[in-house]
Amino acid sequence: MRNEFSILFQNWYREKFNKQVFLDWRNVGGSSDTLRFIRSEYASKPEGIGLDVLFGCGVDPYYDLKMEGILASCPLGNDTLLSIPASHHGTLLRDPDSYWYGVTIATFGILHNLRVLEYNALPQARRWNELTNPKLQGWISLSDPRNSGSMYSMMEAILQSYGWERGWRILTGMAANSESIGRYATDPPRQTTYGNSASSICIDFYGFTQVSSAGKENMLFVIPEDFSVLSPDCIALLKGAPQPDVAKRFIELVLSEEGQKVWMLPVGVPGGPSKSSLFRMPVRKDVYENCSTYSPLTISPYESHKGTNEGHELGFQFNSELAYKRRDLVCALIGAQLIDTHRELSETWVRAIKAGKSTEALEQLGAPLISEEELGKILQKEWTVPTERNRLKIFWQKQAQDRYRALKSMF
Repeated sequence: MRNEFSILFQNWYREKFNKQVFLDWRNVGGSSDTLRFIRSEYASKPEGIGLDVLFGCGVDPYYDLKMEGILASCPLGNDTLLSIPASHHGTLLRDPDSYWYGVTIATFGILHNLRVLEYNALPQARRWNELTNPKLQGWISLSDPRNSGSMYSMMEAILQSYGWERGWRILTGMAANSESIGRYATDPPRQTTYGNSASSICIDFYGFTQVSSAGKENMLFVIPEDFSVLSPDCIALLKGAPQPDVAKRFIELVLSEEGQKVWMLPVGVPGGPSKSSLFRMPVRKDVYENCSTYSPLTISPYESHKGTNEGHELGFQFNSELAYKRRDLVCALIGAQLIDTHRELSETWVRAIKAGKSTEALEQLGAPLISEEELGKILQKEWTVPTERNRLKIFWQKQAQDRYRALKSMF
């Protein structure tokens, strides 16, 4: 991505302004690492940190940085924004005050290694809840939502769509079926491609990349039949940008039809990337209309994500504001109940499967540690105090360990 947009912008800038421009990219890690870096830099240099643009990291960091006064408003013309929806099914795709813009959209799905599934006679999950099938124990890959904004979005969407109680049981079953929990969102699809797992949940472009690399006869990426949501990957102008005018032109180009085609078109197609296919879904609707032949999906993502459950229309609207407000707390709960206690969870699940009590066990293992109502109260009170946050994390982890040990002794 860095190479392709460097080439595109340099050529475009030279043709339009007859000047040279150089892009200096800084890669400091995932979304959590990037957020820590930016906050640390602005803490010592509040007027500007010598960087112009934040590009990528999903959408959640942009809510935080806007509220903290680290982003600068960057209004764009109607010609740029006309084909970019303001929102989709409850998810904002650009900031109403022009502080950030979605550049690409992603949906989440299940990546399968067809060879591993066939060799081990494993079921091919087509719905999120099918990943809890006890036959898949040890064959699923997940990553830690505390380090991955995309993994949190996937898990939060499951909680919202299925409801708090059932959603937790599905997340628990998926985690119990996992051999291990990766640190970053890129880990699960790689493990699946290597054959260390049979299936993983991942962002669409990670899935598309693995299918392209390993071949359609070996890998399959599916968008679950029960529901899916769209989530933007964003761009913004930083406060105190050294070159604000040039940075704004870069943002405009990335959001233009010319820039958006680079995300989706394959190498070798006019208007596409020059060296590497990016396998990303652009945010502009007109690109799907004008270049439908090259879309990785059979129909536009704006038309395909309606979602059904048990044959009935869900009408699911993802609440992005709710997801943002409770992210830290939900991630802490997932960490305590499913990740930091993963060994105890898996051992209990395996014993329950051997005892023929997997259905009963999942009901008990997956009961949420707190209710959704309690979560709201904690968010307003204890969660605002750092010492209380740490106390609750330790308490929840011990509570989960005690539950798993008690249930293990029963099977």
